[in-house]
Amino acid sequence: MGALLDRQRPRHSLDQAFYVDPEIFALDIELIIERHWHLVAFECELPEPGSFMTAQIARSSVIVCRDRSGQLRAFYNSCRHRGSAICDAPSGRRSTFLCPYHHWSYELTGALLRAPNMGDDLDKRAYGLRPLHLRTIEGLIFVSLAEQPPDIAHFAATLSPALAPHRLARARVVEEIVLHEQANWKLVWENSRECDHCAGGHPELMRTLLHFNLEDPWSDPYIRSFWDRCEGSGLPSTTREGHGFRVGRLPLRPDQLSITLDGEPACRRRLGDWQSQDIGSLRFARFPSLFSHVHADYAIFVSVMPVGPQETRVTCKWLVHADAVEGRDYNREHLLHVWRETNDQDRRFCERNQRGINSKGYQPGPYAQPSEHGVWTFVDWYRSELESALRGSSARMSEANGMQAAG
Repeated sequence: MGALLDRQRPRHSLDQAFYVDPEIFALDIELIIERHWHLVAFECELPEPGSFMTAQIARSSVIVCRDRSGQLRAFYNSCRHRGSAICDAPSGRRSTFLCPYHHWSYELTGALLRAPNMGDDLDKRAYGLRPLHLRTIEGLIFVSLAEQPPDIAHFAATLSPALAPHRLARARVVEEIVLHEQANWKLVWENSRECDHCAGGHPELMRTLLHFNLEDPWSDPYIRSFWDRCEGSGLPSTTREGHGFRVGRLPLRPDQLSITLDGEPACRRRLGDWQSQDIGSLRFARFPSLFSHVHADYAIFVSVMPVGPQETRVTCKWLVHADAVEGRDYNREHLLHVWRETNDQDRRFCERNQRGINSKGYQPGPYAQPSEHGVWTFVDWYRSELESALRGSSARMSEANGMQAAG
């Protein structure tokens, strides 16, 4: 791994092994996916005590719920008896969690209630559901599997003021589409971080989406004017970046109000209380698994989750105002059409990319400057995360060997 990383040329695609090798994929899961934060649900999907959802983070199923006091909690979806999955349903409402295998039951806090046939000497306090770190940001619920997850405070402080006006805690999820793409998860991310392919590949999307300099949007007079107008009205908009994330509100093409086929709002009920419909698209990405577009009328969130070396699950959720009524306030086809087509087009691009990389003839090629700025930003982040994790593993191994030798 060290040799592969050392020979990586700046602003070039990765060596073939990073896209195909099962051992590198296993390291991706262990050192990146299972260490970082992932969007697993929205607060509006868990409206009352007992509400729960299940989600899959790499190889682990998790449960997110509200306990009787209304507090959000997250646990591994694994019984402490013999490991059986407890919840099969994607969502619902429960007063307790009951394992269907041997009927161990748990409180909504994760505490073990009953363990049939185990005797009175079982210490129930030692066998509660294993908890996970959980953090909410303006109605979004993030979970990490790590014992000590990376700091999310900078991302939260950057995203929160920009997302707050949309009041997503008062929204409603009206559609979910899951795509299984036969491509490595890094190819899915690389494809999403550039738009050189958009003009010819996404005709529906490009009717409204503005194509701009991803490396330096600050230099574009049209974008600067938009930011000045939004910021002047109290709406945080200017693009801001941090390690592994980017947050910014960007205008659409002139006279376009939403990312729909005709540029008109998809929903008459606006997300939040903002008076103007012309507030562009709040776009943010957080590696390794989330990017989003939030408009005045609706939001779409895209989660990217590795399944295998050449398989990625892409989950898309659409949100509108909680009181919006289909047929009166929004038309489902109008809401979904552009993104449904775009997602399927991107799936084909990624799968074609994977087939070419599988070839013996593949060699890493250079990224375009500046239009593939987002791609090399992701690749640089990925390399830095791997290198940091590998250095940490080596240090721990050296320390353990030293202690063993001393003993």
